[in-house]
Amino acid sequence: MTNMRPFSSFLGDLKGKVAVVAGAGNPPAEGHGIGAMTSLTLARLGCKVISISNVAENCDTVTAAIKAEGGIGSSYVADCTKYDEVTALCKSVVGEYGKVDVLINAGIHTALPQGFAKMDLDKWKLNMDLNLNAHFHLIHAFLPQLQEQGSGSIIHYTTFGSAVALGMGNQRHGYFAGKGAAAILTRRIGIENAKKGLRGNVVSIGYATGPLVNRAVAKVKASLDDVTAVRDGNVPRGKQITPEEVANTAAFLASDASSGINGAEVFVDGGNHAATYGP
Repeated sequence: MTNMRPFSSFLGDLKGKVAVVAGAGNPPAEGHGIGAMTSLTLARLGCKVISISNVAENCDTVTAAIKAEGGIGSSYVADCTKYDEVTALCKSVVGEYGKVDVLINAGIHTALPQGFAKMDLDKWKLNMDLNLNAHFHLIHAFLPQLQEQGSGSIIHYTTFGSAVALGMGNQRHGYFAGKGAAAILTRRIGIENAKKGLRGNVVSIGYATGPLVNRAVAKVKASLDDVTAVRDGNVPRGKQITPEEVANTAAFLASDASSGINGAEVFVDGGNHAATYGP
């Protein structure tokens, strides 16, 4: 029988690793969303975490929380839709830490419903910039460093709605299309670079709680309790995914415990991708 280490020791392999988390912050008053919780979780497991946001106070809040718990973290302000800012980010991280072990893109653009008839060219381009092009910039900038190291885990957060049909009403065409394309890019990069020690995996998120949803509900002046009840009812287990559950999955994919997983889409959706509703 092969001698296997306990699972906890694999997660211990995260200690001392350098993780870059893009889309890691949201306004401080909103609490920690999926990106912020990802940074916190990785830091709790021993990673040195660089939290990225295009707004300084958003990522600074996450870094302050990491340091308050005794972790190692730093903030970097960058608009990932701008390639020169991403290359400057990469240069800064490598210059300070000497390596990058984990690259996670938790960034997101609006997921509000919008029928295709209302999708003009400007809105389409904005969705592609934020949900696809920003991820291309991150991979393109960091890939040479990861290849030189001969190791690295690239993780992209997408939506399960890019893999399954969602509802019969107004759809989030630009959001789904951009996120879905970035997910495929991530998986293909992982396969192309597998023999160089790299992995590329996708975390596909279902109905989830957090600041982004709360903000969207407030924007349309709906009842958060009513919306929460509907969203909970859409999940087979009867409740939505939490930011902690997404972050824990990313930590697993970043660790050596998942060394055999590459080019995969892991659904963190409570079973939604495998379920339909109706008689």
